[in-house]
Amino acid sequence: MNFEESEFEHMIRSSVREIAEDYDEDYWRDVTDERRFPEEFWQDLADNGWVGISIPEKYGGEGLGMQEMVTVMEEIGRAGAWSATAAFILTPIFGGETLVAHGTEEQKERWLPQIANGEARWALGVTEPDAGLNTRNIDTMARKDGDEYVINGRKMWISGVAEADRITFLARTLSPEEADHPSHGLSLFLVDPDDPNLDYDEIELDGFFPDPTYNLYLDDVRVHETQLVGEEHQGLYHVFDTLNTERIGGAATAIATGQHAIEKSVEYAKERAVFDAPIGSHQAIQHPLADAYADLETARLMNHKAAWLYDNGEDAGAAANIANLKCGEAAWNACETAMTTFGGMSISKEMGISKMWEMIRHLRIAPVSEQMLRNYIAEHELGLPRSY
Repeated sequence: MNFEESEFEHMIRSSVREIAEDYDEDYWRDVTDERRFPEEFWQDLADNGWVGISIPEKYGGEGLGMQEMVTVMEEIGRAGAWSATAAFILTPIFGGETLVAHGTEEQKERWLPQIANGEARWALGVTEPDAGLNTRNIDTMARKDGDEYVINGRKMWISGVAEADRITFLARTLSPEEADHPSHGLSLFLVDPDDPNLDYDEIELDGFFPDPTYNLYLDDVRVHETQLVGEEHQGLYHVFDTLNTERIGGAATAIATGQHAIEKSVEYAKERAVFDAPIGSHQAIQHPLADAYADLETARLMNHKAAWLYDNGEDAGAAANIANLKCGEAAWNACETAMTTFGGMSISKEMGISKMWEMIRHLRIAPVSEQMLRNYIAEHELGLPRSY
């Protein structure tokens, strides 16, 4: 067990930091205020190989793993690009990792190079109004018609659809009565969000999240059988395969945001003087910051363990779920501490603290709630009876 940062990892951090430093706070303030995708920054990352970091070299990527992706996400977050880290979950993970694991050779050759070079962006279409986290209960149907599937149904809380080139889309290909068991009979497809029979409208958000999110309505959307990802009727298992990387990516997003919140708080605590002394000289400010930093570092180690397990072909399920749980809690504590450190200034647009606070609160309930993470740990690690 070696905790020393390798020369290669140091190179990743230095390179990513150098790119991120070209984008100042005004740039990120405009991006978050306008809720727009940071096109220029994303393309810079792609041009330097960081968007395709886990995509095999034969498809235009770097051929590395989740450990390196986590390092990239942490570094861009610490440099102030925390709102861009969630984009790695949608495109390189739900697009790239899914196709690497289950895509046909034709699908890989078409899409993986475009993901790696920044041309293609992705969305994930799973959640439905009447199913929520009970994915086995979705009722959007894809009925076979010759060499096509005809999809009808509705999705909700689907992020990034308007900017996406494809949606990794889960639908039933068998009714619950036809399926062998509840997890059987669902399939994954590549769906074009510009299909004329697919409509969507944006869900107006009251809190900050970097990606606009949408309701989707599908009325006889036809998808050719070549757009089936993996095996027919086994789509839920394919989604589960990707969930460990999604958990790891979500944890990295939380850590990156929490680290930036603490770094901004420390800088402010050194400069802000009240009653003739910097507020950072008082233990009421110091101790919460120290606790938040310690929690972030502890949770971060678990996430790196999860990434290592995944990259080495080991079972990463428990570590990924624990990391997602503890990184979310640690990041929330960091953002809460930042709000307290900045006081009234925490809600000023100039500081940008409240946006981090809002985003992390969202990450504690979606794409998976902390209660479901605890359910997994209790059942699979502690051997307790299934509770849901």
